[in-house]
Amino acid sequence: MTIESSRAVWVDYLRSFITLLVVGHHAALAYPTFAFFDPTHYIYSTAPVVDNERWVIMDRLIGFNDVFFMPLMFFISGLFVYRGLRRKGVKWYLKDRFVRLGIPFLVAELLIIPLAYLPSYYLSTQSTDLRVFIEDYVFWQQWPVGPPWFIWQLLAFDSITALVFWLFPSFLSAIGTTLIRYSQTPFRFGLTIYISTAIALIPLSLWVGQFTWVGQWGPFDFQLNRLVFYLLFFWIGVALGSTDWQPHLFKQGRLFSVHWAVWVVLSLGAYWLVIAVSTTEESWVKQGQITATEGYFLYDLAFVSSCLASMAACLSVFRQAVLKSSVVWTNLSGNAYGIYILHYPFVTGLQFILLGSPLPVPVKFLIVFSGALGLSWGIVSLFRRSAAVAQIV
Repeated sequence: MTIESSRAVWVDYLRSFITLLVVGHHAALAYPTFAFFDPTHYIYSTAPVVDNERWVIMDRLIGFNDVFFMPLMFFISGLFVYRGLRRKGVKWYLKDRFVRLGIPFLVAELLIIPLAYLPSYYLSTQSTDLRVFIEDYVFWQQWPVGPPWFIWQLLAFDSITALVFWLFPSFLSAIGTTLIRYSQTPFRFGLTIYISTAIALIPLSLWVGQFTWVGQWGPFDFQLNRLVFYLLFFWIGVALGSTDWQPHLFKQGRLFSVHWAVWVVLSLGAYWLVIAVSTTEESWVKQGQITATEGYFLYDLAFVSSCLASMAACLSVFRQAVLKSSVVWTNLSGNAYGIYILHYPFVTGLQFILLGSPLPVPVKFLIVFSGALGLSWGIVSLFRRSAAVAQIV
């Protein structure tokens, strides 16, 4: 089946690729040089399991992923919203969203994510008392949300968007039309997106902190400084999804007529800039040449550049590379949502098993990544043989 005759196959495959990045990101979190474990309050640790073996390459993998993979996930999720609202209407669209997002979120938070933190509890207490673990997990650790934070936040964004659509039916489509018009001049389009992204991220980050999570909402935690940032990309997706956006952004399959290799090089260069600015601004702040706020401002400007360049690279690669459907990628695409929901306990469990092992970090990482991916993929495939489950995940 060619890409032209299928339902945005390349977009589905790109979304599946981001799921792989999510699993890899979590698999790497046990091994960066900045990792730490707080045995008195493990929710404050950088990850549920932290290994004594570290590797700076894990820092780079985690940092590179962090600049773009969740904004890209929100953007892709937004692409399908407008037509869903038009086709189903607000009431039935929201009902579908509550089934597809609300039910998996509840199952994950009640059954799956607590299993991911069992190793943390054991490492903190050396106890296997499940009753005490549940009490500690809910009340002392404030019910960690884990990866499903994305699911409930996506449901919230869907609900807000449905309300906007109901009150102002042409608002988001008007934004989409404007973006398409701007795309006639790529520099104007890119500058508009850059300025909008910077405004969505930087003021709030400077106000509340660069990595600030709201931690008192239990399983409804979210990263406060990126709330508007993520909503912006979701709405950009919704707006573009209201139009026939692909022919305008892609000329002969190339994003703004630029080959995917160029976008990849630009994304790597932009991330190098993030690293360089981070190192330089820290030095300047210590020397008193700039204030901490000015340093964070420079870092955020570079962060936005890296985010957009990496998103452009991913979009370009998959648009150019996916010319026909693939059995493996199609299978992954069908199971990606379930993998996202299910993978975390396998990640932390394998990381826990490998604690103290003499294996080098790259080998540990590959074992955790491939093991968590394979186990969650296999189990989800089995569950999705049920028609009822397949309709949800």
